[in-house]
Amino acid sequence: NTHEFFPYSSILIIFFCITMTIFHSIGLNNLIYEKDVIKKPNFILSFVFLLLNTPFVTNHKMIFFSFGLLFFLYYLLSLYKKKQPYSIVFNAGMIISLLSFYIPNVLILFVLIILSTAIFRNLDWRVIFLTLLSLLVPYIFLWSFQYITGNYLYFPDINLRFNPIYFDFLSMNIHQQIWTTIIFIVIIISFYELFRWMYKKSIRSRESFIIILFYFFISTLLFLFTQNTCSVIILFIPLSIIITNFFVYYKKNLVAELIFFLFLFSSIFYRLSMINT
Repeated sequence: NTHEFFPYSSILIIFFCITMTIFHSIGLNNLIYEKDVIKKPNFILSFVFLLLNTPFVTNHKMIFFSFGLLFFLYYLLSLYKKKQPYSIVFNAGMIISLLSFYIPNVLILFVLIILSTAIFRNLDWRVIFLTLLSLLVPYIFLWSFQYITGNYLYFPDINLRFNPIYFDFLSMNIHQQIWTTIIFIVIIISFYELFRWMYKKSIRSRESFIIILFYFFISTLLFLFTQNTCSVIILFIPLSIIITNFFVYYKKNLVAELIFFLFLFSSIFYRLSMINT
């Protein structure tokens, strides 16, 4: 029993999760402004990502998993204007392959590598070959080790069975109802605002947002066809970027500020209610 040898393990896990989430939010914030996806520098993205993680802040496995996807997004956005993107493509594929040891379905995200190179206009046959090769490399090392040690070879079980989501709003606690309602309002407004003004963005920002939208939709399919319900965290990276775009660029500043504070206080209320229960 872990608690017998280290009675404060749960506290350590909580501290680790909070620290990782904070570093994750700062890293994501810096990445998006470094790659000129959102050009107005601020820390709204960090706060949005933290607030989206409100119900899941103690799930250390998925937080670590999401942190790996941050590097995946870094390589995707680094493909812009790269005439020879081969090392970038290979690194992105390696990350997906390693993450697939925990959630095999994440291998489907390799499609996003191909789409990104097509959107940034540097797709060729070598990109496709290196993407497939990078997915195989970690498994080749694993299979070699298992063969030498006489163990059964591990193959990723990609299960695309639809996972029905039972959303019973009325049975939720009041803090969950408030937070969920505000989240849905923010998401709807954010997508509307993005599609409405996408054509006015710079070429790099527009193409990056197209990749982020594909990222969101593929991640949504992953969540719907993965039996691990906590995999909803995969959605938070692209979703937080889309929501931040609304808060940064919405012309009616007072409305945006009001919605942001409602989002903030509902998240705080949610966390305090979880502690009390």
